[in-house]
Amino acid sequence: MLSREEFNEQRYYREEITQISKADSFRAEHILKFVGSNKRVLDIGCCNGLISELIAKNDNDVYGVDVSERVLELARAKGIKAYKVDLECEELPFPANYFDEVVAAEVIEHIFDTDSFLKRVKPVLKNGGKLIITTPNLASLARRLLLLLGKNPLIEVSINKDTAGHIRYFVKETLLDLLEKYDYRVDKFTSDTVNFNSTGSLSSIRLARMFPTIGRTLIVRAENIKT
Repeated sequence: MLSREEFNEQRYYREEITQISKADSFRAEHILKFVGSNKRVLDIGCCNGLISELIAKNDNDVYGVDVSERVLELARAKGIKAYKVDLECEELPFPANYFDEVVAAEVIEHIFDTDSFLKRVKPVLKNGGKLIITTPNLASLARRLLLLLGKNPLIEVSINKDTAGHIRYFVKETLLDLLEKYDYRVDKFTSDTVNFNSTGSLSSIRLARMFPTIGRTLIVRAENIKT
């Protein structure tokens, strides 16, 4: 059986990928808007640093963590201060109250113990600091249509070369409830695009803004409330 690090390296190590895909750029735009500028930011699951680099270009001081050393090398080459951390079992190697913003883009769906994950983030995030999470929406329009037709709504049931390693699935209600359980107060919720088919070749950004609960991705910003 592959370890988490081995799986991530086989699935996500792509040295030749030097820019974000068009589909993912919509999600990245929301992240950049939510983060803003002149912040100290932690990018959890930074992978090869493509989003971290964009955040840094907005005059932010960016750190990254990932479970794979090979992808971290690519992030470091982009100037990101990147560390190897397995968020399933390791604490974040930073001082308390260190970050203004923490970004976890397409990460929480890979985490078995989501409760411990959110607990580990809290100490390094300032009181009033913002946690930005993006994750695939189980209730997206495309998934609903597939389920209506009796098809698999893009849920992974085994490991193969085409899987992304998703083990958790969220809708708006479950994600917000989980965040609020650990004293993160949600202040922004949106989505990137509404897909009309499984490939995303037919889609609408406008509908995602109007009806984010059927969008492809759940995009949330939540304030860290220290207790």
